Amino acid sequence: MEELPIHDGVFIGDENDRLEFKSVLKGIPGSVWETYSSFANTFGGRIILGINDRTHEVEGVPDADRKVQDLWNSLNNPQIVNRNVLYSGSIRTYDADGKTLIIMDVPRADRYLRPVYYKSLETGTFRRNGESDYRCRMPEIGLMIRDQSSSSYDSTVLEDMTFDDIDTDSLHAYRNEMRTYSPDHMWNGCTDREFARMIGAVGHSSEHLTVAGLLMFGKEPSINAFLPRFKLDYTEYPGTDETWSYRLVTGDGLWNGNIFNFFSAVRGRISGGIDRPLKIGSDMRRIADTDVHRAVRECLLNTLIHADYLGSLVVKIERFPREIRFSNSGLFRIPLEIAERGGESDPRNAVIAKMFSMIGLMERAGVGISYVFSTWKKQFGKVPVIREDTGNQRVAVVLSMGRKDTFTTGEMIMDLISKDPKISAARMSSEIGVSVPTVKNHLRRLTEEGVVRRVGGTRGHWEIVRMTGADVLR
Repeated sequence: MEELPIHDGVFIGDENDRLEFKSVLKGIPGSVWETYSSFANTFGGRIILGINDRTHEVEGVPDADRKVQDLWNSLNNPQIVNRNVLYSGSIRTYDADGKTLIIMDVPRADRYLRPVYYKSLETGTFRRNGESDYRCRMPEIGLMIRDQSSSSYDSTVLEDMTFDDIDTDSLHAYRNEMRTYSPDHMWNGCTDREFARMIGAVGHSSEHLTVAGLLMFGKEPSINAFLPRFKLDYTEYPGTDETWSYRLVTGDGLWNGNIFNFFSAVRGRISGGIDRPLKIGSDMRRIADTDVHRAVRECLLNTLIHADYLGSLVVKIERFPREIRFSNSGLFRIPLEIAERGGESDPRNAVIAKMFSMIGLMERAGVGISYVFSTWKKQFGKVPVIREDTGNQRVAVVLSMGRKDTFTTGEMIMDLISKDPKISAARMSSEIGVSVPTVKNHLRRLTEEGVVRRVGGTRGHWEIVRMTGADVLR
């Protein structure tokens, strides 16, 4: 067992989101079970009995062995807590200079077991926020109950929504992508109604839409009739202030705001202007879909397929010059450390995830977050930031960008040529931040080395002839 940081009878350190002290000189307080509930429903944590939560003084636990048994008895009593999520070694005693403490390690409960509550579902369900336990409101409890189900909520059939509530332009755009990705697929020859049923947009034994079908392809008034708070919001900011230069948001009446239309519009804009590695194929053409592009797209897809569309925030994406922020309602359904490690996928909207996979956009199921982490660290030397806001039931992912110091002027020139073969030396100078003579010197060297060539004189264009180890964005 690890040593606790105790010096002169005082615990050195503070309570936090995963550590709580309890005094038990007057018996086991009911607040132990409130904290048990909050840890189980949030990130897990450790409760140490026998330490004063104000002074951090080690008081000890009188008759510790009997109290350990009392704890186990309470855990297995459904009138006290509804579920025991502890293992055989989760409660143990610890000797602190002659005084006995009880350590209670509470794991994060699997989503199938949440909510874990003390006595009453309505009043005894807690979550952790900082170093405090707070009582959950019914919408939070409702989300946990929905997440218990082995079937995805977006497969629910809506009796009030029919195929007439689908925006056929959105469905046809999706079908065109599927024909391109999988031209021989047997469903390509189906009628629209048959196709919608096959992909899960319409119930198999009815003519009514599923939640996934409505959200993915529905007409916006129909979506709003079912989900009045439904909102998808993408905003671009040219600077760090609150003045935006472009915004796509549902509810403005200028477009049909469903998930597929939102994704189609945003994916082409969100990765624009990102410093990224230059990759050239065997035909000497730039490979547009780089690892960085795919990582950004993975974040966009994850935001859409993991959102709780019954929540208050739903989906918000903000694009700054050196940062992209993704936010959605709903917390992680699996522990964040497992998600970061990869290999396990548990989308909140499994039918929507399947729809994206059928057009080739969810090939990294189970490894998405780990892929984004490794890509961002490799290309930008930075680790994405992920925050779970338990108080507001939201998840945020922040991707920070910056040009790597190892990118040379030659590398940046080749990157600009690959984007715009007709680019001028003056514009290269402006884009890179060096003088025009410096750009021309590098172009002269790259031309002499046979890396690039000029075609057509002053009114012509640049071509990349071959790649070199030193002058390619890695």
